Amino acid sequence: MRLLLIAALVSTAALAQQQATIVGVVAAVNDEVAKKQADAFASFVGVATKDQTIGRVFADQEALATALAKGDVDVALMGPLGYLRIDPKVKPVLLFRTVRAGKSTYRSVLFGPPTSKLASLEALKKEKKPLKVAWVETSSATGYVIAKATLLAAGINPVQSFETQDFLGSHDAVCKAVLEGKYDLGATFSDQAANTTRATGCVNALGKKADSLKIIAQSVEVPNDVVVAGPKYSSGKTDAIIAFAKSIAPSADGKSILQRSLLADGIAEVKDEDFAPVRKALDAFVP
Repeated sequence: MRLLLIAALVSTAALAQQQATIVGVVAAVNDEVAKKQADAFASFVGVATKDQTIGRVFADQEALATALAKGDVDVALMGPLGYLRIDPKVKPVLLFRTVRAGKSTYRSVLFGPPTSKLASLEALKKEKKPLKVAWVETSSATGYVIAKATLLAAGINPVQSFETQDFLGSHDAVCKAVLEGKYDLGATFSDQAANTTRATGCVNALGKKADSLKIIAQSVEVPNDVVVAGPKYSSGKTDAIIAFAKSIAPSADGKSILQRSLLADGIAEVKDEDFAPVRKALDAFVP
């Protein structure tokens, strides 16, 4: 009897998990930050829809995009590259984009250690010394793809220009390695206002030391992270998520919720055409 009761409880728990809404995020900064964010994002969606919600962390944008396309994830917070990785036949639903530091777009920046003498792409092109570059991972928009596309557009092919290209797995790892002088170049994101440039993606790992990094180049502006739902997710629930986000955004408590769940301080509308700069970069990209 006891074994039957245990089996029934396990079966009930498994069924409840199958019926729960699954939300996904990527461990872009580090695993600890991602786990807290996944839980906060799950709470955010759960309050909005009044559904049981479970948060999951994925290793990279491609893994999250694949999970959403397969129906293993109902709602995802992903970067522009992640969104474009979803098979168009799946017809994902864009809910909104995030706003950070008052902006709904951001840039990829190439940066060097504080002692770097490189100050521009032109200087980088003329550099004769063998260089080492640290990337985040192959599906990272700002930590690899957009940054590399920026180099290619300037006539710099990393394969020919760099003696070493390493993927370190997170923005934190790249920032620390470049600051320590282990690499001549790194890539991360910047969400500062126009005419100002900062390696914002390094603040979590380096604090005020992030301001000492030498910015060498920046990309065109691309959309911030977006919240995307799978095609089978109820339109009533997507509407509820959008309405909830809009309703809490103006208040201090609401901004705190958005910061924990979306790493953002607001939301903005988004449409597929907004990703044209990223598509252009991907078209020019040489793996």
